[in-house]
Amino acid sequence: MYVISTGPERVDTRTTLAGVLAYLNLEPGPKPGLRAEGISVRHVERGAIPVLRLHSGQFAVRPAGDPKAILTSILDEVERFIVRPQGKVLRPHEMSRTSWLAVYAAGRLAVFTNEAVDPDQVADLGAANLDLFAVVEPFDAYEFIRVEFDRRFGYGTNGPEYSPGAGVNSRYEVHVAYALQRGEPVRDCILNAYRHDGDAADAGRHDLHWLRTLIAVPALRGALSPGKLQSLCDVMRQDELAITDRNAARLIALVKPLPDDCTYVTVDDALYAAQVIPPLAAPVGKPPSGDDAAPVSPLAARLHSLIGAKRYAERLARAQAERARGAMSERCLQRETALAAIERDHASFSWPNRFALAVMQRDIATLLQTLDTPNDRNTSSKRALREQFGVVLTGVPAVTRRRRIFELCGFSEAEQQHWEAQAQTARTERLQADDAERARERAEASRWSVDGRKMNGREYVDLCINQGFSQIRHFPRGSARVYYIEQPATRTIRRLQAKDGTLDYARSRLAVASASMAVAA
Repeated sequence: MYVISTGPERVDTRTTLAGVLAYLNLEPGPKPGLRAEGISVRHVERGAIPVLRLHSGQFAVRPAGDPKAILTSILDEVERFIVRPQGKVLRPHEMSRTSWLAVYAAGRLAVFTNEAVDPDQVADLGAANLDLFAVVEPFDAYEFIRVEFDRRFGYGTNGPEYSPGAGVNSRYEVHVAYALQRGEPVRDCILNAYRHDGDAADAGRHDLHWLRTLIAVPALRGALSPGKLQSLCDVMRQDELAITDRNAARLIALVKPLPDDCTYVTVDDALYAAQVIPPLAAPVGKPPSGDDAAPVSPLAARLHSLIGAKRYAERLARAQAERARGAMSERCLQRETALAAIERDHASFSWPNRFALAVMQRDIATLLQTLDTPNDRNTSSKRALREQFGVVLTGVPAVTRRRRIFELCGFSEAEQQHWEAQAQTARTERLQADDAERARERAEASRWSVDGRKMNGREYVDLCINQGFSQIRHFPRGSARVYYIEQPATRTIRRLQAKDGTLDYARSRLAVASASMAVAA
């Protein structure tokens, strides 16, 4: 028996040293500001055991003895008092949560051996009885504990399989949940901890929420496979419907005949077909309002209809594909169908009206942007235009398509050429302006110094141009070029750099100045 004192009025007892480690490092409970100096651990027969805090923040004990003897003693206690108290190996759900945490704390020593053994301690494994030239093998705590767990208990340091073929898990509530699912008896003193007001009520509330359902409804225990049970609880929880003693028998009768590999969707379909769960409600559609509440022309109305039908078909096709591969339930499909219809019937006339007005106002720029595109783009707009005006823009060469768009707006070939020339000039000027703006931003990010004055690259170039520097020169330096800006009157030069944007900014400034002089002349 170990007595643990963590304060003048707080004393607890544990039957094993592993239980002491579990109390200090694993068990939940109020331990604010707990320090190693304020903890005392004493065995009722062997006396005090030092306690210290590791760099990891965990507490450690330092019983007397070599590493193997210490670990053997810990495992002996766990086997005698917890796992095999009456000769039979107990499974996790057959012991208390506190007892299982002690077993887990003992298994942790395979990796965190320093919680019970000083890492600097040298093991004396009978070296005094060896020959002079014999070599003492280092003690492998991990292998020792792993082998001992398997030999003594029949499972590894993380516990046995929580379900046949499902792997191992060290979490106590997982073993309790799956034991109940199999219909195995679990003591009420264990289950009480997981009830609403229990000490472990929050344990597993995200991934094991069905544990509390099994506790509340004993009829579910052993009635369904893990997958069916979890899917049933998930569906009912999603719809905020309780599983009770009154409806459990019917739910079991509905779910039990389903295939063993059934999914959430399969269970959802079964409960929906039996009218246990209601259909999913779709929001009420809100008609468009304001300027875009009605079409401005028959073209806008037809385009609105085509776009709505296309989006409806696409959304319905996606939903049906999800349904076909088993990723969507029947009631979800019905809801998606309703949502697609709402989207189709209550969509705004914003884009159809913009397009129709562009046709009426002969806004060639907007029409080119929309219609002068490959055949598989903006198909609804092109179809509406063909139906309303007989203009075919698909299945024809790009030149023909572009010419028909201009003809729609009343442009002759000469007027088209003139418009395109102006558009190209405007585009070039816009690109040059964008380049100049980027060069200015880059230049502003650089730092220069002229005659002791600190300034950024933009200020430096502006200063040079204001002082009469108006020509950009370059000189070779190996395989590279060095750029300068020159003042023609005095032949004075100042350095420019391509990397920091000052060269491009100077070029853009001088180009603007040259254009202004040409206009003035």
